[in-house]
Amino acid sequence: MTATVYFDLDGTLLDYAVPFEELFARTLPTDPTEEMVKTYSERVLRGIERVESDPYERAFDAVRERYDLDVNPAALATEYVELEAGATRLAPAVRALVATVADRHDVGVLTNGDGRMQRRKLAEHGLDDLIDAVIVSNEVGARKPSRAIFDAARERLPAETTVYVGDTYDEDIVPAREAGFETVYVGDEDPSDRSVTAPGTEALASLLVPLLTDGTER
Repeated sequence: MTATVYFDLDGTLLDYAVPFEELFARTLPTDPTEEMVKTYSERVLRGIERVESDPYERAFDAVRERYDLDVNPAALATEYVELEAGATRLAPAVRALVATVADRHDVGVLTNGDGRMQRRKLAEHGLDDLIDAVIVSNEVGARKPSRAIFDAARERLPAETTVYVGDTYDEDIVPAREAGFETVYVGDEDPSDRSVTAPGTEALASLLVPLLTDGTER
């Protein structure tokens, strides 16, 4: 049996050590007001939700224009991407899990967000060497929970069985199942219809590796 395993990125593979507001403050060459932070955050979120290109540059440009700042939005966006990627943390157990699965099956990342940002996070932790496909909403033009992004993932790495591992039940697990994926839920919600669940990475490793290691290597 051939199998492909897709992982969600933020909150599933990676966690954050620094709040987003602090990362924004580190990037801006002036002390930001709460209103500036709100303007930036809302503009980034809107850009990601609308699957726009360059949402971080657009957000910094909105801050520049609204508060009459002498800044370069493209340069600030590049700096912010580096700061956010550097603020992510990958647990050793999670790295070991991805490496183990990648030895036996195709592995992908299916995530909402900006392509440059999400790919930079993978490179930051050397996960890009283990990943066969990266599906990002702003590159595909569809975001979870839309079925289109899951269909794009299956087309990229076709297999008899496709598994999705995610930490948000309604946005990850429900639409993945509707698209024909097997699912592994990592989180503390308690929906009654889940098939495989794990409260954390250690438990996830113990559940997922035996599930997929059936003696057939990729």
